[in-house]
Amino acid sequence: MRKCLLTAMHFQSTSKEGLEKSKTLVRKNGDLCEISSRAAAFAAASALKLKKWKDVDEMLHLTSNAPPVISSSIRICALSEQAKLNEALTELEKLLCLEETLYLTENYCVSDEALDSLCEAIKAQPDSTEKMKRFRNLQRSVTKYGRRTEKSIEELLFTPIRFENSTFPATISDTNESFAKSDKFDTFVRQIPYLKDEKK
Repeated sequence: MRKCLLTAMHFQSTSKEGLEKSKTLVRKNGDLCEISSRAAAFAAASALKLKKWKDVDEMLHLTSNAPPVISSSIRICALSEQAKLNEALTELEKLLCLEETLYLTENYCVSDEALDSLCEAIKAQPDSTEKMKRFRNLQRSVTKYGRRTEKSIEELLFTPIRFENSTFPATISDTNESFAKSDKFDTFVRQIPYLKDEKK
């Protein structure tokens, strides 16, 4: 959980130094559970803000335990900003093909932010009529089958983490955005021993 909180803090800072620290944290622990995957997702989102595409790809490879709505939305935004439109459209198709294992959740949706980013990227390209047709067809399917969410990528990152088969509460509310931006969070982070070793 500490790693996830730190990567959330670095995400809020939007700095190259913060991204490097997040990458180090994520690489040390790999993709073990939803907490470590969420930390990787925070790192990927940080890289997206800074347009560090290789880092986005690397971190997204370590998000297999995170809800697909987070990783897919980040990936679609990254591909759209790089004008890799066919790949972005294919990612949207893959998301539609995922079978829901947790019903009535947003886990298998795509963020409207990602859809808007892809739409604008297609509009910006010359001779993109066929790509726009493909996008509109996918957009209709996403809407028809309830596979879209109004939440931004940042809001999705701060959604509660669910613990299964454990003695922990069903959700961890301290990972929400208000906590990450509060004075209590800063105090908590300064008390973490790991930070004292980072500069060594």
